[in-house]
Amino acid sequence: MFEQINEILHSTVITPYTAVLKLLVSFLLGATIGCERQFRRREAGMRTFTLICMGSTAAMLVSIWIPQCYPDFLNGDPGRIAAQVLSGIGFLGAGAIIQSHGSIHGLTTAACIWVIAVIGLAVGAGMYIPAIIVTFLTLFILISLEYVEKRMFLNGVNKILTITCSTATPDLKAVRKILEEKGVFIMSVSFEALYQEDKAIITYKVNVKAISSYTNLFNAIHGLGFVSQIRLMA
Repeated sequence: MFEQINEILHSTVITPYTAVLKLLVSFLLGATIGCERQFRRREAGMRTFTLICMGSTAAMLVSIWIPQCYPDFLNGDPGRIAAQVLSGIGFLGAGAIIQSHGSIHGLTTAACIWVIAVIGLAVGAGMYIPAIIVTFLTLFILISLEYVEKRMFLNGVNKILTITCSTATPDLKAVRKILEEKGVFIMSVSFEALYQEDKAIITYKVNVKAISSYTNLFNAIHGLGFVSQIRLMA
């Protein structure tokens, strides 16, 4: 029994048995990563990742099966269908990315969607060991490296900080000094001076810790004396 399974695993000919076995392997690998995404309540969960992995495997099986059954097929390219999977999966990954006021969410899920498609293609091509290794390395990155990021204080979120000033010539250096002292990382800044109304609007794209309390930050900025309104949006 074991010898038959091993023979099917290493067969380069697409038969109903090899197809079923490869689809089962891709089902398990896709569900493994999908489980982690489902546990974290991400945009794409177990069903999505399993379907993507199995679909990619099926596409690779078709790519191999066509030249196998039609050897005289002109301009036949066994990699053409599989290549389109990576192009098409980009649209699905883009759907998992949410952009709001300069803050982007879902990039990790989109990257996982692309990786799981590659894993499915690898299984379809019979590259089981690389597919399994990539699966477990992906899980390691998703689980272990998140802990490392938190330990290195890299788990901030991007937000838009808008400061309305009651003067057209505010002290930008003083505002920046407060932000730096409060551990706010400035990614970009824009400044708008309204001289007729004698006010200014400073817009910062900042990275702040998700668990931060913003009361002390707002009080420090307001204490400069020329700040009339502060807004922090995701």
